[in-house]
Amino acid sequence: MNQEALMALADPSKGQYFLTAPDKLALIIDAADIRPGDKVVEIGAGVGTIAQALPRSASLTLVEFDGRLIDSLKQNVPHAVVLNADGVTLLRDGALTCDVMLSNLPHGITPSLIALLPHIEFRTAVISMSSTEPLDALAGELEYSLLTSTEGDDFTPSQPTRSILVRVNKRAAGRAS
Repeated sequence: MNQEALMALADPSKGQYFLTAPDKLALIIDAADIRPGDKVVEIGAGVGTIAQALPRSASLTLVEFDGRLIDSLKQNVPHAVVLNADGVTLLRDGALTCDVMLSNLPHGITPSLIALLPHIEFRTAVISMSSTEPLDALAGELEYSLLTSTEGDDFTPSQPTRSILVRVNKRAAGRAS
C-alpha cells in the first residue's frame, strides 16, 4: 500500500499512525521471536503494515477496532484471520490466546492492555506505547526491555509524539523482581 493510500486511511484524531519504517519493522520482528508453531495476535493491526512483514507462523490473528480498515487489512494480509473487534476485551475475556502478541494501539488505550498482561498467557509481547507511560507498570510478574523509540517519519502519517517499543515476557517462576 503506497503512502498516499495510507494517508487517506489514517485518522490521526483517533491516534492512528501506521508504522512504516523498515528498520523499526525489522526490530519488531526480531524481538517477537516468532516460531513456526506459534499463535500470533496483533492488536490494533491497522492496515497490516506490521503483519505483512511477519514470518509465517501456525496462525496469525489480526484485530482492528476501526471497521473502515478491515477490507484493507484482509487484502494486505490474506493469510490472516481478521477480526473487527476490541482486542483488549477479547484478550481479557479469554476469546484470544497467543504465544506472541504485537500491539500498536493508540496511546490512550495501551495502559488497559498493559494492566491485562499479568493476567493472560503469552511468551513474548512487543508493544508500542507512549514515551511518557511509566515502564514500572510492566514490573512484577513481567520482564521488559526497551527496544527503541519511534516518532515522526517512522509512521504514515508522521506521528507528532514519541513512542517507545518494548518487549515484554512473563518472568520465569521463582525469579525475584
